[in-house]
Amino acid sequence: MAKLEEYRRKRDFRRTTEPAGGVPHGQAGESGHLFVVHKHAASHDHFDLRLEQDGVLRSWALPKGPSLEAGEKRLAVEVEDHPLEYADFEGVIPEASYGGGTSMLWDRGRWATTGKPGKDRIDFELVGEKLHGAWTLTRMTGRREKSDRNWLLIKRRDGHGGEKASMTPPSDGDRSVATGRTMREIAEDRDTLWTREGAVSEAPPLPDPSDLPGARRQAMSREASPQLATLVRQAPEGEDWIHEIKFDGYRVLARLEKGEVRLITRNNKDWTHRFPELARVIAQLPVDSALFDGEVVSLGQDGISSFRRLQEALSTGRTAGLVYQAFDLLYLNNHDLREAVLVDRKRLLSQLLASLGLKGHNSVRYADHIESQGTAFFDQACRMGLEGIISKRAESRYQSTRSKDWMKTKCANHEEFVVGGYTDPSGSRSGFGGLLMGAFDDDGRLAYAGRVGTGFNARLLDTLSQRLEAQEAATSPFNGPVPDVRRVHWVRPEMVIEVEFTERTRDGLLRHPAFRGLREDRNPEEIRVSPDKTRSTPPSEDVEPSAPKASPARARGDESRLLGVRLTHPDRILFPEQGLTKRDLAQFYEAIQDWILPRLARRPLSLVRCPQGRTSECFFQKHPRVAIPASVPRIDIAEASGTSEYLYIESASDLVALVQAGALEIHPWGSRIEDVERPDNLVFDLDPAPGVAWQEILRVAGTLRERLASLGLGAFVRTTGGKGLHVVVPIVPSATWDDAKAFTKAVAQQHAQADPRRLTVNMAKSKREGRIFIDYLRNGRGATAVASYSVRAREDAPVCVPVRWDELNAALRSDRYTTENLKRRLAALRGDPWAGYEDAARPLETELLRAVGLVR
Repeated sequence: MAKLEEYRRKRDFRRTTEPAGGVPHGQAGESGHLFVVHKHAASHDHFDLRLEQDGVLRSWALPKGPSLEAGEKRLAVEVEDHPLEYADFEGVIPEASYGGGTSMLWDRGRWATTGKPGKDRIDFELVGEKLHGAWTLTRMTGRREKSDRNWLLIKRRDGHGGEKASMTPPSDGDRSVATGRTMREIAEDRDTLWTREGAVSEAPPLPDPSDLPGARRQAMSREASPQLATLVRQAPEGEDWIHEIKFDGYRVLARLEKGEVRLITRNNKDWTHRFPELARVIAQLPVDSALFDGEVVSLGQDGISSFRRLQEALSTGRTAGLVYQAFDLLYLNNHDLREAVLVDRKRLLSQLLASLGLKGHNSVRYADHIESQGTAFFDQACRMGLEGIISKRAESRYQSTRSKDWMKTKCANHEEFVVGGYTDPSGSRSGFGGLLMGAFDDDGRLAYAGRVGTGFNARLLDTLSQRLEAQEAATSPFNGPVPDVRRVHWVRPEMVIEVEFTERTRDGLLRHPAFRGLREDRNPEEIRVSPDKTRSTPPSEDVEPSAPKASPARARGDESRLLGVRLTHPDRILFPEQGLTKRDLAQFYEAIQDWILPRLARRPLSLVRCPQGRTSECFFQKHPRVAIPASVPRIDIAEASGTSEYLYIESASDLVALVQAGALEIHPWGSRIEDVERPDNLVFDLDPAPGVAWQEILRVAGTLRERLASLGLGAFVRTTGGKGLHVVVPIVPSATWDDAKAFTKAVAQQHAQADPRRLTVNMAKSKREGRIFIDYLRNGRGATAVASYSVRAREDAPVCVPVRWDELNAALRSDRYTTENLKRRLAALRGDPWAGYEDAARPLETELLRAVGLVR
């Protein structure tokens, strides 16, 4: 390509690992919508913005990084066009080469023009993992300009707010959006990089498959089916078993022959076109032929896979960030490996990916395992909110069928079902109300399993309703009667969905089902009634909350009841990212009431209310108004201007009533209504400035715990669902609010003075840059902190969650737990993470106040 002539002229591809861009992508006038930002430590540290245009990545160097605040201007120097393959590049460019230094994939996503592009101006919007909003690139012109390559990058105000706080600014702790590595870690991995030509400096040699016992030299089979696992209740124990994390993605066999790649799903569909970036990476592997077994996943910054994010990536075409987790190798360089034992196949796979630089930090990764310890590994997976684990017999051969040599143990109940109908939407909801689902029995008849109406965002409601309308049928596909068929439209049983649920009733219907995603990799006839019915409750009217049976309390289509509380507009979507409705949130609190109530009940409350949902108007409310149901108890509390009314709760029905009022966050006082003037806990809120590394937050939490322990105080920790951590100290309710605030201020000041470069107690934003703000102000009278197990009014509905100190690690993250995965964690816990909390309470006596300099 002529457009890449300058790019290639500047590089010696025998030395650098950068892609040469050998295959044209698109024709003139065609353009994709990919963007990437590289962080590049070359002769001068800078960033590179690259926009996909006309089959190449048009590129600008940003000496001071991207502009983040509305109106901010940054110099952007246009450089040579780069090949599209550069969107996957991350690594170390040799120092003697052009642009020598470490290059990180700092951000990536999709871009779109917001105006008519011209020769000297581009107005555009970015939707990335770190950058999102509107910008303008405009060429600098005038007599003083010696080059036409100088542009200005200007941040514009837009629907995303245009605020610096809404994005992640560059920092020394930056991590790659592709691999999670820091610049230092990328630089240290320089010897494990690979090129298309196969030149790897000091990398291990490619393994020889002929050395593997059981390997047979023969042509690769034209067709291959994956081995499937048998569902069990308990993970197997013993040294005969190895255990892997169960990924939440699409099972894919990756077939490579002479540079040609096919990505095949478990039902033999060719999805190569749906994962073009992965196909491109696998095609460049310097082997003649290979067949991998693995799973395509979307990983968060915590390294946890999310099926919802994967579906979103596929529906929007933003697949550049997907990862192929390879866990088996079935064929390599003219050798069939299926008769080799599993541990030998995995060892060869590990060696192969390590020799190619792909073992741990790229879009193709090795899925590791542990030996024995199945029960402990499963418990840990569930506590982290994962899907579960896969256990495999270490000495087993590969079988293209379901086998008890592979077993899966799930942390939550979720299965695939076939859609047989849908209901009309009610209230303000669009698309459809719920999906009627079932599975085929041994006689091939579709057995009804219930209906699901939650878990759909607005885009899914729209796209799925179009598909359902095209599949409509005149009669029911279910065997036998279906309850409440008013407003039901029957469809041909062709669509397969995955649904999570709490349990089954005795007649096989699902309780609290929630949609997880489409399973386009499954054929409808494969979906069979599960032999494990997970039945524990009798039939009940609330089995199908999206379409309850008629009753006087449920006469209107836009109303529902839960725990005796009337929910108006129950299908109103409060969190559009996962389609979480008002009913869903109320049912979430019903399910976790035993965890949230003990330390929340009978405390004065303030609320964050978002009556129309998270993305609409939200406000902080201290005093109840008409919108709060009268059933929620109140208390009058003396204030400077008289008395004011505050809410408190005593039961799960009170929680549901708060949801009815649009409360998305619950913030209690540090005292109970029996003794409002004497707090019984202290909260230190570790609030990091943008760019502060998570490991630094963990370190500070640990040192603060040590300081408190030196004073004889027990400290407990929780994730906030935001950016930081809360360190919570139980105390005997004997001190005044003034003493509590003064004490926490003194402790915070002493801690910050010990490390002034990293810590501050000054709440001014100008003083907090690059530091962690130790917020002690939540300990004053009337001040609040978000409650343990309260949902936050943030993207993906994260939850504030108490954890054990030994659970703090790099993979945790403050927003790790959400309404989607918290119940898995709670089900796996064998005790309260804050066990001993009440017993640890100590009074704030004169001795303690003296220890921090408050009493002389």
